[in-house]
Amino acid sequence: MKVFILVFIACSLIIFVIIEGKILYTATYEKPLSSDVIIVLGAHLWGDQPSPLLRYRLDQAISLYRQGYAKSIIVSGAQGDDELTTEAYAMAVYLGRHNIPKDIIYLEENSYSTYENMKYSKEIMDREGLQEAIIVTNTFHLYRALEIGKHFSIPVSGAPAKMHPSVLLKLKYYIREFFAVVKFFVVKS
Repeated sequence: MKVFILVFIACSLIIFVIIEGKILYTATYEKPLSSDVIIVLGAHLWGDQPSPLLRYRLDQAISLYRQGYAKSIIVSGAQGDDELTTEAYAMAVYLGRHNIPKDIIYLEENSYSTYENMKYSKEIMDREGLQEAIIVTNTFHLYRALEIGKHFSIPVSGAPAKMHPSVLLKLKYYIREFFAVVKFFVVKS
């Protein structure tokens, strides 16, 4: 029994190191490719305003748009229980305040998870004839978002947005993301 426990712990550690390695590698080395659309994944709002993590994502999308990486932006996220509006609407307002034209912004307001972000964004892409996408999210989240995009047969590249400066929060997000990646690969949702 003792050997079984040690083997289980060793295997778990190996899996953890491999997945965290992929998460960190993607966060460090993934580069955006010129595409049809930028997909900004939702994150928590503070009332009706983007949280710092969401602002980092939006600022990255603004930079990519201004550099000509894509001509359209999909903002993706529904309304959480403690939010005053949908994440997508709040993101569109933020982009508008930064002189991004309203007519190039598509709102996806039905998703409550990264899986749904990509599923419903793909529906918008299909409807609008958009083929390739740049996914914008924070560093810890990019690997899983790209894998889910590939799951939906979207040709994707990624643009990591910066992360909160707190080391403890970074650690929390990266460890939590390990479990989210495992869940996706096991249940594909």
